[in-house]
Amino acid sequence: MSKRENRNEFKVPNIILCEGADATYFMIKYLEYLRKRENGFEPFMAVDFHGNDNLKNFLADIKLYTGYEQVTSILILRDAELCFDSAVQAVKSALSNNDYPVPVSPNDIISNGAISVAFSLFPKLCKEGSSGTLENLIIDNLNEADVDKILDDVDAFLASLQAKDRHFTWLHKSKLYTYFSVTDDYVTKKLSEAAEAGAFNFECEEMNSLKSLLLNIARS
Repeated sequence: MSKRENRNEFKVPNIILCEGADATYFMIKYLEYLRKRENGFEPFMAVDFHGNDNLKNFLADIKLYTGYEQVTSILILRDAELCFDSAVQAVKSALSNNDYPVPVSPNDIISNGAISVAFSLFPKLCKEGSSGTLENLIIDNLNEADVDKILDDVDAFLASLQAKDRHFTWLHKSKLYTYFSVTDDYVTKKLSEAAEAGAFNFECEEMNSLKSLLLNIARS
C-alpha cells in the first residue's frame, strides 16, 4: 500500500486515524517497513482525519463509509501539541460524543464487544506522554551519526533569524526541514519520504511502543 488509501472505503479491519497528511503518509511508510520484516501488519490502513478540530465529525462520518461493518479496531494518532492533558481530553471527548468506547489513558485498549478503540499521542507514543509533535519524535530519533552537531548549528541559525525578528509559527517544523535541507539525501523529500530513505530510526523506543499497540489492538 505505497499509495495513500481511499479514506472513504475500508478494506481491512484495523483503521489508524491520523492527524493530517504528514502523519498519514508517515504511518503508511511505517506499515510498509513493518510488513517487510514480520507478519501481522497487513490488516491495517492509515487514514487522514484532517486535523484535530475535525476528529469528532470524522468519527461520525466513517460509520457511513463502505466497509465500516468489517472494522474491528480504531487507533487514533495525533500530536500532543502544547498540552498533553488537553490533547487526551479532546480525543476522549470526540470518542464519547460518537458513542465509541473511551480508553482511560493513551495506549489503553477498550472494547464494547463490536469494536476496540485506542489512541496514542506524538511525540512519546506512550501512556505517560509529553507536549510536542511528530516532528519532535523525528528530530529526537534521526539516524545520522553527527546529527547532534548539525542540530546545534540549526538551532543557532534559527535563533539568529529570530533575533532579527523572523518569526517561526512552527519552530519544530522549521528545525526539522532546515536539517533536511542541509542533508543531500533528504533535501528534496517530504517527511515520510525522508523517513523511508533512512533519516529516521524506526526501531526507536517510541515506535516500538506503537508497534506493540498495533499488535495488541489487532488481537483484542
